[in-house]
Amino acid sequence: MRLALALPSAITFTRILFFPYLAAEIAAGHFSRAVVVFFLIAVTDSVDGWVARRWNLQTRFGAVLDPIADKLLLVTIYLSLYGAGAVPQWLVGIIFGRDIAILMVAGATILLTDIRDFAPSKWGKLSTFVQIFTACTAMIWKAGWLGDIWWIAWATWVVCGCWTAASGFHYLYLWKRRIWG
Repeated sequence: MRLALALPSAITFTRILFFPYLAAEIAAGHFSRAVVVFFLIAVTDSVDGWVARRWNLQTRFGAVLDPIADKLLLVTIYLSLYGAGAVPQWLVGIIFGRDIAILMVAGATILLTDIRDFAPSKWGKLSTFVQIFTACTAMIWKAGWLGDIWWIAWATWVVCGCWTAASGFHYLYLWKRRIWG
């Protein structure tokens, strides 16, 4: 039974092992390959959750590991895309700024209160989806699959930046409501 409980987490760890390869493909300008690797990572993300739910193998460790893997993926992909000139610096700044602000608020909350659970909001989950969609669009654009339609990539950057910022403010609003009512 222990081995079965470890299966979803093993799939998540396998996904994490792909991150350096994804970063290397982006850095080398192999955006078509990066899209394929990104797709494989997305499939493993779906599979680990499906396996855990299907056979009731959810664990607290897995519940913590999966969102950490998602954040590691976003950090890896956005630093790589920025380094390859596929996304602008201001977008990376908004994405990282939001996450750093959330981590600082969570840290202060842990230090100063008894609150220990920080469930993601629907806005936050949608923000993650928008960030992943934007990263995928940037890779597809740099791979040349969009032709000269550069404005599609630009439009996703703007939507992603706005949504990411809005979700960050939403988290702050929820935090304020939770702490001070």
